[in-house]
Amino acid sequence: MSDEQPDAGTADRIRFEVRNQVAWLTIDSPDRGNALTPAMRDRLGGLLRGLNGRFEARAAVITAVGDRHFCTGADLSAPRPPAPRPEGAPQPAVGEARRMMLDGQLTLMPSVLDCEIPVVAAVNGTAAGIGAHLALCCDLVLMADHARFVEVFARRGLVPDGLGAWILPRLVGLQKAKEMVFLAEDVPAEEALRLGLCNRVVPGDDLLDAATEWAERLASGPTRSFMLSKWLLNRSLDLDRRSLEDNEAWAVELNNGTEDAKEGVASFLERREPTWRGF
Repeated sequence: MSDEQPDAGTADRIRFEVRNQVAWLTIDSPDRGNALTPAMRDRLGGLLRGLNGRFEARAAVITAVGDRHFCTGADLSAPRPPAPRPEGAPQPAVGEARRMMLDGQLTLMPSVLDCEIPVVAAVNGTAAGIGAHLALCCDLVLMADHARFVEVFARRGLVPDGLGAWILPRLVGLQKAKEMVFLAEDVPAEEALRLGLCNRVVPGDDLLDAATEWAERLASGPTRSFMLSKWLLNRSLDLDRRSLEDNEAWAVELNNGTEDAKEGVASFLERREPTWRGF
């Protein structure tokens, strides 16, 4: 029995290239609102995980083709045939939706959060549902001035998935997160900036230039310092103070052994600009 996904041919709608030590991951399905099929989702997550422990890329950008949609969520039209089942078994059986989530969206978002290099979202248009969560899980978020976030789930009678209930309260607080989820109203770019959902809003024509500037700046920085800082910050709201103290002490211990940490101290003492090598 083949385990190839029926939509496997859509995986190539995730474009990937490395330029100037920046990995560019581009969703290229504008005819479907840049919605993610399971194959596209899996390729995107796999590419992000593949950046860990390597040196070719020291920062990453996630963006999409066109100026209308960043990602409108999961492509609900993509085929999802049920697993083989004995005669008389219900469809779907209890547990199948849970397994689909654990093997699907709940692998994609951790691949962004756990990526060892900084990940920048360049939101070129509407980011809805898991498309919004994909952007919000990135370390830095740039938005075109016409872009918007939409917690679209309530409009379809659905529950937020793709770690939305985890990331939203951390960014905007519990009450605002409930408002966004329950009312499912569009959040335009300027409002997203005010709420802390993005770092900067730029004219649409300037989005890729701004993303390039930030990503290449990050790619020329102290990569292992960024990795350990990201690890500390992403865990900070889930740990008690004593546990974070231990984590911080280990992060400093590990970072002190990097060549970039030595270069940082040397450049300070020698009163010159540092040259970061990424290890």
